[in-house]
Amino acid sequence: MQLRKHLSTYRDPLKGFAILWVCLFHAKLGLEHIPFIGSLQKIGYMGVDIFLLLSGMGLAHSLAKAPSAGHYLQRRAVRLLPAFLPVCILWCLHMIPALKLTGWPAVHTILGNLTMTGYLAGSPYMLNWYLTLLLVTILLAPVVFFLLKGTKKPYLICSLLLMAAFACAIPMIGRVQMMLFSRLPIFILGMGLQMIKPKKMIQALSCALCWLGVIAGSFLLWLGFARYPDAQIAYGLYWYPAFLMIPGLCSGLSWFMDKLTKLGWQMPFLTLLGKSSFEIFLFNAWFELYCKRVLNATEPLVYLGWMLLSIALGLLWHWLVTVFMKQRKNADL
Repeated sequence: MQLRKHLSTYRDPLKGFAILWVCLFHAKLGLEHIPFIGSLQKIGYMGVDIFLLLSGMGLAHSLAKAPSAGHYLQRRAVRLLPAFLPVCILWCLHMIPALKLTGWPAVHTILGNLTMTGYLAGSPYMLNWYLTLLLVTILLAPVVFFLLKGTKKPYLICSLLLMAAFACAIPMIGRVQMMLFSRLPIFILGMGLQMIKPKKMIQALSCALCWLGVIAGSFLLWLGFARYPDAQIAYGLYWYPAFLMIPGLCSGLSWFMDKLTKLGWQMPFLTLLGKSSFEIFLFNAWFELYCKRVLNATEPLVYLGWMLLSIALGLLWHWLVTVFMKQRKNADL
């Protein structure tokens, strides 16, 4: 499938684009009234949906190679925990006093962050809610993989899984947890794209379906912003249009990247950002909370500085963790 091939080939540059988009969304740079740029920043949260689509594909690929679910979970832990835990501990040491938390709220915040469960457990503060979603998708992936693997009716099973994912969000209507549960369908779609071998007819229509999704999702997004702004978060109208838009958007971006590559234009910086996206996210989420809840910053230059610093620190931290893990692996050998 051309779509799956392009998304797999340009996975890291796409992740690099997505993390830049998320960083732009988090920063108050005063761009709201600039045509196109302001709108692009306004929907920068869709960078998360790009990550989820690619993560679904990546975890399905990882599970296909893993000899067991335990081995798969071990690989996920080795990839994420060395980067996450030191930053999380530093975050707790810095932000607990900065947010003036004491007693049980402080303990609840620490436990919620260290276990990545705080968003669902109601912790007063999280480094970022996405950490809980990350944990949920890692644990959900083996179940989805088992149900899709070897089935004679992959489209039916995938459709039922998507329906179940949409249904999971219904009890969350009006709650902040809607932001997590309304993202599960795009993750399952990513796993389906990786695992299901498309029929020729569907393969031929995939491009048209992607762009129809972009058009329909864009209309729904406009409808939400223009007509029902108060219902955007409560009913997931910020995020459900992304389910329709992101496959087409990623397809278009990967096609464009493929053309640039064939012309000899490499994308080393986007690739590097993509490989370091988790580490960049950790620092960017930290600084966003610090700017908004502690500094109460409103100056665009403050946000620009923190945004650029989070990217630089994320790149450095990814390099340090990579070097450390390689040295440890060599020592074990």
